[in-house]
Amino acid sequence: MLPALHAAGIGISRAVLGGSHSVAIYPPINSLTPLDSRRVIDTIEWGEEASLYVHIAFCETRCTFCHYTVDHYAGRAKHSIEDDAKVARYLTALKRELAFWGARLARSGTVVSSVYIGGGTPLVLDESALRELIRAIRSEYDLRSGAEFCIEGSPLTITAPEGEHKLQSLKAQGVTRLSFGVQSFDDEVLKYAARGYQRETPIRACAIANRIFENWNLDLIQGLYKGSTSEVWGNLEAIAEIRPPHLTWYHGRFGDRPQGHWYRTETKRAEFEDEFTTLLGRMLIWQEMAALGYDQTDGNRFVRSHEFTDPFKRIRTTAASDLLGLGAGAYSHGGVKVAKANCLGHVFRNDPNIPTYVDAVLTGNIPIATGRAVDEEELLAASYATGLRIGRIENESLRSLRSAHPQLSRYYDALVDQLNNAGALEAYLDDRGQAGLRLSALGKLFEDEALSLFFSPAVKSELARRTTSERKLQLA
Repeated sequence: MLPALHAAGIGISRAVLGGSHSVAIYPPINSLTPLDSRRVIDTIEWGEEASLYVHIAFCETRCTFCHYTVDHYAGRAKHSIEDDAKVARYLTALKRELAFWGARLARSGTVVSSVYIGGGTPLVLDESALRELIRAIRSEYDLRSGAEFCIEGSPLTITAPEGEHKLQSLKAQGVTRLSFGVQSFDDEVLKYAARGYQRETPIRACAIANRIFENWNLDLIQGLYKGSTSEVWGNLEAIAEIRPPHLTWYHGRFGDRPQGHWYRTETKRAEFEDEFTTLLGRMLIWQEMAALGYDQTDGNRFVRSHEFTDPFKRIRTTAASDLLGLGAGAYSHGGVKVAKANCLGHVFRNDPNIPTYVDAVLTGNIPIATGRAVDEEELLAASYATGLRIGRIENESLRSLRSAHPQLSRYYDALVDQLNNAGALEAYLDDRGQAGLRLSALGKLFEDEALSLFFSPAVKSELARRTTSERKLQLA
C-alpha cells in the first residue's frame, strides 16, 4: 500500500507545508510575494460578513518547534521596563490598525461574524491590557449577535496566580471559547520542546478551563520530539481523563527552529519515528478517540459534540469567506466573491517582523508586506486544496471555472485519477444527494500531504523558487 501512495506523491512529511504546519490557509503564506499595499486596500470589496483575527506576538516561552511570529515576554511581573514598553508599543500599533480597518468595514456595512485573538499567547498580557483590547474590538467593529469570540492561552498562563481570574474576566466580557496547546503530556517531550512545565501543569490548566468555559479546545502534536506509540498511548490516557470538548491533534512538522535542525541532523534523525510508526500512531488516535465517544471532523480534529466544532478553522482555510487578520504576520483574504478582470480578490499578510510592523503602523503606513491576487485559477486550486478535506462538491461556479481553464482542469483530473488509484480519494453523496469527492480514510492519514499536492502550478513554482533562494543564502 505504501509504495502505491509514494508513487502518487503521498508520504508522511516532517517539513512545514508552504509555511504552515498544515494546509490551514490557501494560497499558503510562503507563496505570497511583495505587493503595493495601497492598491490592495483600494481594490478589496468586503462582503456582508467577515471574521476577525488579532495576533498577539508574545509568548512566555520560546518553543523549539514554533515558527510563528512571536517574541519572548513572560508578563509584566517578570520582565524589564524596556520589555513592557515594547509590548505597550505593539498594542498601541495594534489598536491603530484595528481603527483603520474598522472604519473601512463600517463603510462597506460588513458585520464581524467571529473574533479570534491568537498568537503567541494573548493570555500573557495583563488583565487591563486584555480588557482594553476587547473594548477596542467592540468599539471599532459591528459584531454579529451571538458571534463566537475565542482567545488563546497556555498551560502556564492559565495556571498562573492570576490566570483563573483573567479567564473569568474574559468570559464576563463576552469571550465564548478558549484554546490552548499542551502539545504532549510526556515530560521528556515537553522538556525538549522548551514548554517550561511538566505534565501536572496542563492537567491543572484543563481543570481550570473546564470550570470556566463550556467550549474549549486543546492542541496536541503527534511526534513532536522523536515520537513513539507509547507517547501516543500516554496522551490518550490523559485525554480519557480530561475529556476536552474539542481536541486538535496535529502532526509534528519542523521549520527553521531547533526541532527542525535536530531532525535534519543525520545522527539525530534516526531517533525520530519513521513513517510506519507515525501512521500506526495516527490510527491508534483515531481508534481510541472514537472509543471515547468523540466524532472526527477531519483528520486532525475531534469533538465530544458537534456544538463544539470550531467555525473559525473553516473560514481560515477558504478564501471564499472574508478574513481580516491584524497584527504582525497576520494573514487576510477578502473580496474574493467580486470578479474583476479575472481578479476575484486578494490574500495578503502583514510584515512578520515585529519592530517593522510596529514602526509602519505608528508612522501612518500600511503594514502589509506580501500578498497574492486570487484569480480564477487559484480559486479552482483552492476548491481542491481545501475542499477535499471535508468534501468537494462541483457546483455550477466550479464547472464554469473548469470550462474556462481546460489545461488546468486536465492537470487536476490527472491528480485526482492518481490519488483515486492509490485509494486516497473517494466519491460520496452529501445530505442533499449531491455527488462529491473527498479524502478517503486512507487519504486522511496523509491529509495535509495529500491536500498540498493540489496547490496550483503557479503556487508550487513560487514555493520552489523560494526554497531554492533560501538554500543559496544558507550556503553563501
